[in-house]
Amino acid sequence: MSNREDKKAELVALFPQAKPPARRRARPAPPLGAGGNVIQINGNGVSAQHIVAGDLHHYTVAQPPRPRVVVTPGEGVLTDAHKATINALRVEWITLHNSIKRAPLTDAAAWSRINRKAGATSYHLIPLERFDQVVAFIKTEMAKLRAMRSAPAKDLDWRSKRIAAIKARSKNQLGDPDAYKPYIRKHFGADSLSALATDELQRTYSYIMAKKAPQA
Repeated sequence: MSNREDKKAELVALFPQAKPPARRRARPAPPLGAGGNVIQINGNGVSAQHIVAGDLHHYTVAQPPRPRVVVTPGEGVLTDAHKATINALRVEWITLHNSIKRAPLTDAAAWSRINRKAGATSYHLIPLERFDQVVAFIKTEMAKLRAMRSAPAKDLDWRSKRIAAIKARSKNQLGDPDAYKPYIRKHFGADSLSALATDELQRTYSYIMAKKAPQA
């Protein structure tokens, strides 16, 4: 062996050849929802997921608002003022009914009876010429309730409503604001409706409501 080859062998023994660095193995991507970052997009019943680098994100797409149904009545139906009058009477009717009777009268049931009396499917469509008929119907229903034997004890407004009805009929239909006075003086020795007892007030009410109006 030559001197040159001997020196080469000595150098190899002193400095062994370094091994090449190991190659890093790629990490498998985590499954959806188990790791990594997921973007969720939800809207109209559709959802999507996508893995990205970072945190978990949620995105929601709002559904468009539903179109509002607007009832557009034609000519010849109740005005807003008429509707307000009917609604106020309806509320009074429901309150009176539920204070006297055990079976409650609901808003829906009251409107149903009013619409049926007016021959309409909705109070928006009640003909204008039926306004007086609807008002009379509600007032008649309340008069029936106040005529019940238990009404004076259960209806806090019973006396005031009875007195108001007697005075209104005396003035408007009978043409004499004092049409009731001869009756209460003769039968009860009183000059004022407020001085009458409950049964006396009811008898006076029945008398005035049954009294015929003078011929025009």
